[in-house]
Amino acid sequence: MDRFSLNDDADVKKVSRFKYATWNVRGLGEKEEELDKILNENDIKISVITEGKKKLQGTKETEHYTVIYSGVDRHIRGQSGVMIWIHKSISNKIDHYKFWNDRVMETRLKTQRGHLRILGVYAPTEGRDELNEELYETLQKILDKVNKNDYIILIGDMNARVGNNIVANIVGTNGEATLNSNGRKLIDFCTFNNLKVMNTFLSTKKFVNLLGKQEDTNQLLITL
Repeated sequence: MDRFSLNDDADVKKVSRFKYATWNVRGLGEKEEELDKILNENDIKISVITEGKKKLQGTKETEHYTVIYSGVDRHIRGQSGVMIWIHKSISNKIDHYKFWNDRVMETRLKTQRGHLRILGVYAPTEGRDELNEELYETLQKILDKVNKNDYIILIGDMNARVGNNIVANIVGTNGEATLNSNGRKLIDFCTFNNLKVMNTFLSTKKFVNLLGKQEDTNQLLITL
């Protein structure tokens, strides 16, 4: 089984067997029960939650999900943080997971066609160049070592705006008009790794936070 590059409709359908979601919640606090309900009601099987500000690393169970989280040390003010929520109907497929830091984590699931590797990412904001360099170095280190037969999906808030000018098999026409520095870095990363920014190829996208407010479209699903 080769890695798929999502260059045609058949490839997109392979990824669409599950419903995926990502939210920057800007502090989850006591809203885990509410989030569990929202994700389950929308039949979301895998979700990456960013800036949850939950400290330490570990796993926990909610009513419908197995939650794997990676945050800052307990002695540091709550910030950043990334969580992967996996619906209990498929949580028995979890092969392993790994905490990289408070902005990157991964999990690997067994599927009928092989293994699906999910990278949950929360990138630094625009202008934090050193932190962004560290983030992309970590992501590259992960991709350099993954099994070549794994399906790979990177989900999260990249704090990047990639514009809507076509970059063949990388960026489509359904993104925002804005292109920023983080966006250029993301495009370079995707080009090097044959990743596709899926948001820009989808004609309809919906991003909501826990209050139902529309979110910025820099929360990306990119896949290779």
